[in-house]
Amino acid sequence: MALRIAMWSGPRNISTAMMRAWGNRPDTFVVDEPFYAAYLAATGLAHPLREEVLASQPTDWRTVVEALLGPVPGGKRILYQKHMTHHLLDGFGREWLGEMRNE
Repeated sequence: MALRIAMWSGPRNISTAMMRAWGNRPDTFVVDEPFYAAYLAATGLAHPLREEVLASQPTDWRTVVEALLGPVPGGKRILYQKHMTHHLLDGFGREWLGEMRNE
C-alpha cells in the first residue's frame, strides 16, 4: 500500500527544499502543486507562465484528485505532494483528504 503524504504550505517557505529532499529518495514520486492549473482556471488570475501551466496540467480538480488517489507513478511506494493551501479553493472537494497523511 502506498504512503501518500500531502505537505500543505504557503508561499516563500521551505516547501521546495522539502520537496527536493523527498524527491531524492528512490522510493518516492514527487508532485509539485498539483492543483495549480485548476486554481488558475477557476480564478482566472494572471500568473507567470499561466498559459503553459494550463496546457500542461489538469484544470479540473476532480482529475487532480483521481491522480493523487491512483497508482503512484513508477511503482514507487511513497507519493509526496507539495501543495499550496490557497490552491484548494472552496468549491474543490475535500473528501479525498482522509486518504492522505496531511502535514
